[in-house]
Amino acid sequence: MLRALLGRDDDPVAPAHTLALEWLNGLADRIPTASGARAAVIAAVDIPHLRAALRRHLAEPLRQATRQAGNRAALESGAVVAVSPSPVLDGVLAALRGVSLLREVAAIHGMRPGAAVTLALLRRVAWTAAGASGMELLCQTLADGALSHLPGLKQLGAALPGAGLTAFRLRRLAEVAALACSPNERP
Repeated sequence: MLRALLGRDDDPVAPAHTLALEWLNGLADRIPTASGARAAVIAAVDIPHLRAALRRHLAEPLRQATRQAGNRAALESGAVVAVSPSPVLDGVLAALRGVSLLREVAAIHGMRPGAAVTLALLRRVAWTAAGASGMELLCQTLADGALSHLPGLKQLGAALPGAGLTAFRLRRLAEVAALACSPNERP
């Protein structure tokens, strides 16, 4: 609802003030600058000023927290995919970590995505899982042929590209989830 109010410049600012302050209350324990944004939100005389105040105080801290969550998920999943014995298991693990990442990004933004947004984001998680499995199978086939005489390098060569793709997709998933969860951004 706050996103809709922030998107209409000519509407009265009072309802947006109320919702923005409620949102800030939910962020106060996660984002240190949320408490400083209260005064700027209260002082905003119209929707464009309110939107600018929220961006000035919250955009970068939310982006950093999301980036940290995405990097952490990428590192964890990349490591698991690199040592996992099965491409199917890689996809399942990437999907589970993706769902966990969605919840984490939603919590960073002080909310939970609605049903439509959750379904759209879960489609991205499924794509991440399918991509991880497919890349792993392709890399294993290439490694089997090219490195058949060097068993240690064969396994490493097959694992690393799949891990990199999974890591990249989870970082991107965090960014997309942040756009979907932030009332001050347009997805």
